[in-house]
Amino acid sequence: MKKVIFIGMLSQFIGVLLQALAEAELEYNENHISPSAYVRLEIKNIPQVLSLKGKKVFAIIWTTTPWTLPSNQAICYNNTLTYCLIKKPDLDDKDVYIVAMDLFDSFCKETNCDYQLLGVHSGEMLKDATYIHPIYKQEICPFLHSSHATSTKGTGLVHTAPAHGPDDFLVGIKNKIIIRDLITDEGLYKPEAGEIFANKFVLTDGNELVMQHLAENLLHKSEIVHSCPYDWRTKKPVIIKASKQWFIDTNRIKNRAIELLECVNFMPEDKGDVYKKALVSQLQKRPYWCISRQRKWGVPIPVFYGRETGEILINRDTIEHFCAQLKESGTDFWWKLPLEHLLPSKYPAKNYLKGEDILDIWFDSGVSWSYALKDPKIADLYLEGVDQFNGWFQSSLITSTALRDKAPYKNIFVHGFAVDEKGVKMSKSLGNVVDPVEVACGKKGGQKAYGVDALRWWVACHANQVSLASVSDNILSQSKDEIQKIRSALRFAIGALTDYEYQESDFQKTQFSDRYILHELYEFYHKAKSHINSYNFHKINTSLIPLLTNQVSAIYFTSIKDRLYCEPANSDSRRSAQFTLLHLYYTVASIVGGILPHLIEETYSYLPQKLGQSFFTSEKLKPQLEWQNFEIQKAMEIVLEVRKEVNKAGGSLNSEVVVGLNGNWKFDHQDLRHLLQVANVELRQTNKFYVEISKSDKFSCPRCRLVQSLVENGLCLRCQRVVEDLGFNKKAIAG
Repeated sequence: MKKVIFIGMLSQFIGVLLQALAEAELEYNENHISPSAYVRLEIKNIPQVLSLKGKKVFAIIWTTTPWTLPSNQAICYNNTLTYCLIKKPDLDDKDVYIVAMDLFDSFCKETNCDYQLLGVHSGEMLKDATYIHPIYKQEICPFLHSSHATSTKGTGLVHTAPAHGPDDFLVGIKNKIIIRDLITDEGLYKPEAGEIFANKFVLTDGNELVMQHLAENLLHKSEIVHSCPYDWRTKKPVIIKASKQWFIDTNRIKNRAIELLECVNFMPEDKGDVYKKALVSQLQKRPYWCISRQRKWGVPIPVFYGRETGEILINRDTIEHFCAQLKESGTDFWWKLPLEHLLPSKYPAKNYLKGEDILDIWFDSGVSWSYALKDPKIADLYLEGVDQFNGWFQSSLITSTALRDKAPYKNIFVHGFAVDEKGVKMSKSLGNVVDPVEVACGKKGGQKAYGVDALRWWVACHANQVSLASVSDNILSQSKDEIQKIRSALRFAIGALTDYEYQESDFQKTQFSDRYILHELYEFYHKAKSHINSYNFHKINTSLIPLLTNQVSAIYFTSIKDRLYCEPANSDSRRSAQFTLLHLYYTVASIVGGILPHLIEETYSYLPQKLGQSFFTSEKLKPQLEWQNFEIQKAMEIVLEVRKEVNKAGGSLNSEVVVGLNGNWKFDHQDLRHLLQVANVELRQTNKFYVEISKSDKFSCPRCRLVQSLVENGLCLRCQRVVEDLGFNKKAIAG
């Protein structure tokens, strides 16, 4: 069951079959139910050490795959274990049984029988023992030592069918056993299995027929719930069956592949080490890579087999001939052309059979670097989900290592794996796949239309920082709400910029609250750029939304409304706020534009100061280093602490506030009043921090609503000057 293979005319490897499906094509059902059977097999050649003349001695095996018993070819024991002789408590029953001593108690419990212990012996006693085959009584089979026979479960004696298990197969190869294959590729017994089994499906009729055939040798049967491999497409259990396949010997490649990963950067950066270890772990435990599949579509493995000898034909002549046929007849030439056209003329078609296997799709995608990339054929970035450590990331690395001793990528970006709201992997067969078009546009039956920007925001900010990315109404609604916060902030800024002509010198007019926000914008911009460069897109969300919600909306926007709407149009205080709002727009738009292009293009079309038709092709204002001011940040922390105490003491728009501060803190009086949302503030330098509140004796101005008027229903002095400058009659206003 070994095969020498020739891959791409470059490398030869030797492999063994483990399973026809790749490990990446399997998923494991933790709730699969299998039959559980304890079976006795009569020992023919009884070891002399037992000295049990006149008694039958049986080895007891445990299996969850009774259908494999016709393919049994050995019983494996472990010479490092001790085994015990036992018998049933029935005095009329003279039969003696063998199980591992460590499993004696669990065996009695499982079979609900209090067996009597007769003696204990080393596993070496079974070295030359043989037994009668459980199905075909005329066959005598050997006991073989193997380390995979353990005392963790079962009986310590392992039913071995080399055609149906990796460990079993290796035991067969090691002991030069001609492997018995009694199962077709469709999962049916072959005629060689015997008339009662022939053409029966092994997982249904096969299990039942085998247990019926065992009769009194079936000591105990029940059911067991355990993890079982399932085909990822059909969601059906698979069987492991030996067949001739093509393999790559990954043992000769994987250590070098792991070394090459030292020069590969994994992203997002904050999970880079975790993801690198995950890929290395997958490579370390990688078995031989079975690259052949038995399907009717795909890229063929272009080999021929001698009709009489089975000898493999593939060489430079045949490969060059295939290349010519590919150019002349197209990619389906292997399936369309007759055999005599597929072979070079020097090879008589009558002597050969065409190979019907196709390449594993992971081999197809794994060599895509060789065609898709220009020299030196190393990608700047490979981007895929967390499930691809066993797929594309690995197959690309293995093929590139084998063929040219290089990694195919400089960087790997790993995003989350989409699951439904219950955390279940999306699958067409389960019907839980979320259609991106329906997320964006909605669908009949009432599903919301979240819009394409909400979908993009979910992908960037909620799907790339977790291994399992949930797609649900809750998370999509959250994405939409976050976008609305961005939209609201940008809309506020644009709405206040109608009459503003940008001047760089306006920075010199900025007040304390303006400079605080400009500092925050500068810090946010550069941190966000770092997040973008390291593909930590989700950190844009976790830094931007709090910034807009707290510092910008709750503090800054609230504090500048009076300046924007009530100060003279050309006042320094109003222009400084407009300067800040324009930069706020450009800073936020520059960071989120790549994720929310529709929102940014829409808002940019309304920006009075726009410099072109599209935001993305126009010049943009950028944060300046002079904005960075940590002293202002510390000062704002003091102001916010004062505001907290004012609010706690019941402060409001008609409150007069006296604040005692330790230190020489200087604030603009009007700016501080707007930040605290009170009628008036007086700062005093003291050794102890305190806040005193009293009610103002002034009145609310009917224009600005600030408690600054000297008379009830009369304008405050500021508003009176403004309306007079606008040319309104003073008496008419007062009246």
